[in-house]
Amino acid sequence: MLKLKAKYSLAALLLILISLYTYRFTHVIEKELSWDVLGYYLPLPATVIYDDPLMDDRTWIEEINEEKDLTGTLYQISSNDEGEPMYFFFFGMGMMFSLFFFMGHLSAWVFDIPMDGFSYPYIIWMVIGGVVFTTIGLIYFRKVLLHFFKDKQVALLLLIFAFGTNVVQHLNIKNLETVNVLFMWVCIILWNTIKWHETHRLKNLLIIGAGVMMMCLIKPSEVFVIFIPLLYGVTSKQKLKEKWQLILKYKVQFYWTIGLAFLLFIPQLSYWLYKTGQVYYDTYKNPGVGLDIFSPHIIDSLFSYKKGWFVYTPVILLNLIGLVFMYRRNRGLFYAGFTYFFLSFYIITSWTEWWYGAAYSNRPLIVTYPILFLGLGYVFQFLTERKKLLLNVGVGLFIVLCTALNLFQWWQMRVGILDPYRTTKAYYWATFLQTEMNPEWEELKSIKRDFTGAMIFDNKENYNEEVFFVENFDDGTYTEENIKIEEGRALIPKEKEFALTFAFPYEKISDKDHVWFNISFDIIGNNYTKEVLPCFIYTMNRKEGDYGYKGPELQVHNDSVTHFSFDYLTPEIRDESDAFKFFFWNRAKGSFFVDNLKVLKYEEKD
Repeated sequence: MLKLKAKYSLAALLLILISLYTYRFTHVIEKELSWDVLGYYLPLPATVIYDDPLMDDRTWIEEINEEKDLTGTLYQISSNDEGEPMYFFFFGMGMMFSLFFFMGHLSAWVFDIPMDGFSYPYIIWMVIGGVVFTTIGLIYFRKVLLHFFKDKQVALLLLIFAFGTNVVQHLNIKNLETVNVLFMWVCIILWNTIKWHETHRLKNLLIIGAGVMMMCLIKPSEVFVIFIPLLYGVTSKQKLKEKWQLILKYKVQFYWTIGLAFLLFIPQLSYWLYKTGQVYYDTYKNPGVGLDIFSPHIIDSLFSYKKGWFVYTPVILLNLIGLVFMYRRNRGLFYAGFTYFFLSFYIITSWTEWWYGAAYSNRPLIVTYPILFLGLGYVFQFLTERKKLLLNVGVGLFIVLCTALNLFQWWQMRVGILDPYRTTKAYYWATFLQTEMNPEWEELKSIKRDFTGAMIFDNKENYNEEVFFVENFDDGTYTEENIKIEEGRALIPKEKEFALTFAFPYEKISDKDHVWFNISFDIIGNNYTKEVLPCFIYTMNRKEGDYGYKGPELQVHNDSVTHFSFDYLTPEIRDESDAFKFFFWNRAKGSFFVDNLKVLKYEEKD
């Protein structure tokens, strides 16, 4: 009779996979390849179908996006210093999904379906790819857990992982995002780290090297994963010296590993060199978003009703407590694991947009779960040894309630009760444990932002209006180099490219999270004959550049005054010292008059 090893954890794994496969394949949508996923995917159809491997021409993807509405703006395409288009994201995800793209391409050819890169065969094969990566990740996750804990404990850990955390969203219905593949690689690296320290086989080290490089090519900040193999087993200065001696002993293996990692890096390096002439090029050009290293958003990331980790994934509190037990019981694992977790956590919470889009709970922290669930395993180990009924029942009840809350709130988000972008404290408690949506709750949400960048101010009744700025040029007190005041109007001469510039730090504007402005003025040409029109620029400005940038063209008439009026919603403010700035950009070096410059401010009513 066949006797299965670790049958309880195997049963748990199979239950998770069956649930995953069933739910995922019954929820495939037409827009799987949209938003960030579109950016990861672009190099594949660009190279194979559209003969544009370097992304030299945006036209084809603009036409596809216009037809299929895959993204609000094509932020997935950046530019080099010459303004030429180039891929925004690294090649890592495209490399991972390339096999499944080719399977989709082949299927489209076999079944005579449009081979455009976005028809159903491509979509379903990409989803299959995501499921494959999830499956591999879970298999290695189980192997790692079984190395340290008993079968029944591992079964429980797997079930809590799958149903008690935000994994239920991001390794499931959102399995085309980076966190799914990154989780898989962390598990693979962990397992091969364990095996290499046991056997010192080249195969394990090569897999570690490939995994570290692929994680960097998917998300560069994941470079910290290298501390897992480097610090594994290190518990003291003496152990650190021994680790260095071990590396020297197997230095040839490390040479091979570095060589393999560099080989994987060559496509990305070659692309940067060709498009920019540089060995590294930062395609992220939005000054409004970046790493706020010296002011991380830790409190918001943990406790906010928008995406707080402890609010939506409360069971993770036990995992964090488990790090203490890991320290006491396995310091050789603790120093490696905690270093990776701490650095990852700090970087993740330092990101300006710490809520990470439409994520459920704190999505990027899922990559640290292989470490955190080892911590939870040590909690279970402790409870098993102590055998205190009341304590065990209390912990068990906490886990059950947290899992139930996690699943319920995930369901609320799936059906649109919980808003992944706009949930506030008031809205969260109004919808707490609710199964139906009440339209009256809408006003409890935070400001709604249009992903296309449109500025439609249609609820002025909810705001207090205030005259923020007025300059009529009537009293003759306004002075600016090369600007003349004639008949109560400011004359912008031909030689003045940027004129009438005003800037106000946000901290002096409002203590609210957003403000609406209405900016109005009149212009008339002064023998303006240029075909290129001037622009009016209004934006948020910081030392790194502008964000929330708007620059509409201004139609200039020499024989009549034209009145302009623009509404502007401030973007998510990165720092209160950032300034609301506006000015005229005289692109063609023509000449025109400006008058009646006025700014109204609208602050939300309390």
